Amino acid sequence: MKAVRWHSRRDVRVEDIPEPSPGPGEVKVKVGWCGICGSDIHEFVEGPVFIPTEPHPLTGTMAPQTLGHEFGGTIVEVGPGVSTSRVGERVSVDPALSCGKCYWCKHGFPMHCDSLAYFGLIGDGGFAEYAVVKGSNCHPIPAQMTFEMAAFGEPVAVAVRAIRQGGVKEGDTVAVLGAGTIGQLIAQVARAYGAVQVFVSEIAPQRREKALELGATAVFDPVEVDLVEEIRARTDGLGVDVAFECVGGTQVGMLPNTAVQVVDVLRKRGTAVIVGVFDEPTAFHFAGVLFLEKNITGSWTFAPEEFQTGLDLMASGKVKVEPLITGRIGLEEFVEKGLLELELNKDENLKILVSPGRS
Repeated sequence: MKAVRWHSRRDVRVEDIPEPSPGPGEVKVKVGWCGICGSDIHEFVEGPVFIPTEPHPLTGTMAPQTLGHEFGGTIVEVGPGVSTSRVGERVSVDPALSCGKCYWCKHGFPMHCDSLAYFGLIGDGGFAEYAVVKGSNCHPIPAQMTFEMAAFGEPVAVAVRAIRQGGVKEGDTVAVLGAGTIGQLIAQVARAYGAVQVFVSEIAPQRREKALELGATAVFDPVEVDLVEEIRARTDGLGVDVAFECVGGTQVGMLPNTAVQVVDVLRKRGTAVIVGVFDEPTAFHFAGVLFLEKNITGSWTFAPEEFQTGLDLMASGKVKVEPLITGRIGLEEFVEKGLLELELNKDENLKILVSPGRS
């Protein structure tokens, strides 16, 4: 079968590999659609980041690796010992794998598992005609949910986790810094959790327009306006209850330091959630955190129940993902129209989906 394989930095190939068969506890999924994530771009440009070059302790896998951790499809074969899945079932795949034995797993935090793995990064994933995954990682999807929507299961779960980490509740005001796919989803999930105002900061005009289309209260270009002043003017001088950093960037040229901004836009005792992945250290003065009793927390992947919550939000129509799709391609186009397109034209794109059945 055809699959997209990561061999090394800048060496990603579409090649023929043997069609897999499910083992005990596993199912074989015919992939419908699979989304390209920023992590895939990082592996292409800078990798290996997460992809192991020695056998991983949980999965035993290493490079070369089949990419793709945002996918859904149809179960076509069930391995021994699987009772929760059946052939013909349409599913969205939770890519996260944890050991269930370490301190963090036993205390209800599998996203911090000492041996955390991810189908498509640490274990073969969904940029292939078929993928073998744990049956317990498959979430059935309702008839009204398309496989394109199912491919957003993982990023929506990331957004749900961020909202829960921030403690967003009915009546809150929220700011989202960075309107890439995750920022757009966080803004929508915040609305679904009852936020009355959602402000979005983004330099790319296409992304600002999309955020407004999907329900943001107001959008700002942080290069053109003082974001802190604009948000305070719209919150009776207080600032927002919760703010999300979805850029992962420090101050570069004319761009503001988002690590500082995400705290500055908060009211007293507000909460900043770091969702973006920072590539380098950033300077920050903690005096405002101390005197105004502000909170800073991180948000990393998601818990299994948050994956299901995300699917429920999509199924209900409270979170709309199809407007975020900026490209649909086949496996053979993966490098040129997928990885390179997202690397070179990042601001014009949000989510590019890949289907093995598309030529």
